[in-house]
Amino acid sequence: MPDRIAGTLRGNLDVAGLGALMIVLLAVYRHYDSAVFTPASITILSAQFLPLILAAMAQSTVMLAGGIDLSLGSVLALAMAVFAVRAQDGVVVAAVLALACAVAAGTANGVLVAYAGLPPIIVTLAASFLWGGVTLVVLPQPGGSVPAGLVNAYNNGWNGIALPFVVVALVLALWKAVRTTRFGLSLYAVGGNEHGAYASGIATRGVKIAAYGLAGVFIGLAGIGLAIQTGSGDATIGAPYTLNSIAASVLAGVSFFGGVGQMRATVLGALLIGLLTNLLLFTGLSPFYQLIMQGAVLIVAITVKTLATRERTD
Repeated sequence: MPDRIAGTLRGNLDVAGLGALMIVLLAVYRHYDSAVFTPASITILSAQFLPLILAAMAQSTVMLAGGIDLSLGSVLALAMAVFAVRAQDGVVVAAVLALACAVAAGTANGVLVAYAGLPPIIVTLAASFLWGGVTLVVLPQPGGSVPAGLVNAYNNGWNGIALPFVVVALVLALWKAVRTTRFGLSLYAVGGNEHGAYASGIATRGVKIAAYGLAGVFIGLAGIGLAIQTGSGDATIGAPYTLNSIAASVLAGVSFFGGVGQMRATVLGALLIGLLTNLLLFTGLSPFYQLIMQGAVLIVAITVKTLATRERTD
């Protein structure tokens, strides 16, 4: 019980810290865009940030189980390509196919991680080339077409409703439901102490496979959202989401060693990364320097989190 209370307090501190930083960034953002708090601007920003939020949730799910997914960007691009190619034949069918591909890819990653006996970073790095190649087969060059009405409703709102907000709310509700199940509890247990979880009768391999499969759901939704936002597909667009999803997760306090982290903090971390990226664009900074800044943010986040973890364990 004391450990649970301590974990809750740490999680609340992470959320509070991210919230304070969010207020600062929004204040700076408003300096460049005075209309940032208008409904139209909020809808546009939510449409822009949704893919990153979902990608970060996917990465956090895997990290909670003690893993990492370097193939996330490739799988996201695969889902995007499948949806863009098949959208004209029916949006629902295209969405189902895109989700099925992402879940299948995630599950395959999980099987390799669980049974190959290799570090997840090695397995998923190799998988990133595999799924990247499959994506190029599906969509060799940027193209595909998403119905204009759907693109407009997603980016500008539907009857006054910001659809990306609805998606985030539904996904968070799904996570909350999963978190209270036996699988959700096992996910944290396996990430926190895999050997102890196995000794307690938890099927650790099954949990890892399920974690990557659930991450595939989030990645598939991210790919669909990105396809609808842009109105087409691109097989090479997913790479930045791998780095940014890790950065958002680490900023949120999700441990690289597993078992520690909250999904609501991950959402805030993704929003912070998105706002920071936009602010760099507003300043007119070269795209090359933007990549340097994003890399620096990840390094600083990892360093701070590592030092904080050491202090808690000393």
